[in-house]
Amino acid sequence: MEFVILDLEWNGTYSRRKQGFINEIIEFGAVKCDESLQIVDTFSSLVKPQVGKKISGKVKTLTSITNEELAGGRQFMQVQSYFRKWMGDAVLLTWGTSDILTLIENYQYFCGNDKIPFLTGYVDLQKYCEDAMEYGSTQQMGLSTAAQLLNIDEEGIDHHRALDDSLLSLKCLHKLYDKEKLLSYVQDATRQEFYDRMTFKTVIITDLGNPHIHRSDLLFRCENCGKLARRLEPWSLRNKSFRAPFECRTCHHKFVGRVQFKLKYEGLVVKKKICPWQEKKKPDTEAPQEETAENQS
Repeated sequence: MEFVILDLEWNGTYSRRKQGFINEIIEFGAVKCDESLQIVDTFSSLVKPQVGKKISGKVKTLTSITNEELAGGRQFMQVQSYFRKWMGDAVLLTWGTSDILTLIENYQYFCGNDKIPFLTGYVDLQKYCEDAMEYGSTQQMGLSTAAQLLNIDEEGIDHHRALDDSLLSLKCLHKLYDKEKLLSYVQDATRQEFYDRMTFKTVIITDLGNPHIHRSDLLFRCENCGKLARRLEPWSLRNKSFRAPFECRTCHHKFVGRVQFKLKYEGLVVKKKICPWQEKKKPDTEAPQEETAENQS
């Protein structure tokens, strides 16, 4: 078995044909390794833009890729053909799913194909590393962050260049490699379910009338005695979470209940949290003192 770690760079540009924006791939970079993670070969190619003739200033600054360099590259269909033959039947890994989503988007745009023809097995390397490191942050772990946490020397690494980032991803995998565990993360990319899951966009529900929300999702129990509490005021929406004050029916403990609803591919995820109760400040009812001539002076 062989593994290929792929990294892509792309340029966000407007397409008249699509009447919307597309992330057009401008660079492929990949490293192929065997089961022992020994490097077998590398792949690197610039992609000549066909939608956006010039890359944005932000992308140019980030990658140091120039329009002149891209003009000498090959078109997407040529590069993907070379990459497809080079990759063979290896399992594909990317750091996070954004590269795969961008690849799907480019295949749809340039050849009308909703699937990546060479993809059979796929691993989200970012997810694998996060789990192996027991990364507890609510934010996804960036590649550079992972390298720093794993004490990997990044000297000489050209960040935001496809081949260098794929090589850095391999260094992170080296530190955390467990063959059997990695194989358990391999997804079957030949099934439609893989693409349905990959392209599904998580939605935060902000309408309590949504049919996915059940009445029990809005109930809170007292953090002190565990009994059901009653809601004192209507729900209010703040920062995409619903909040309301509650009072325990048994011990009369007061608290604020907060709940958020995320609709994912697997179904509705309900996140509840109990926050401290804060008494509302009473308005100052004292009449303001009249300004005297002495005060005015």
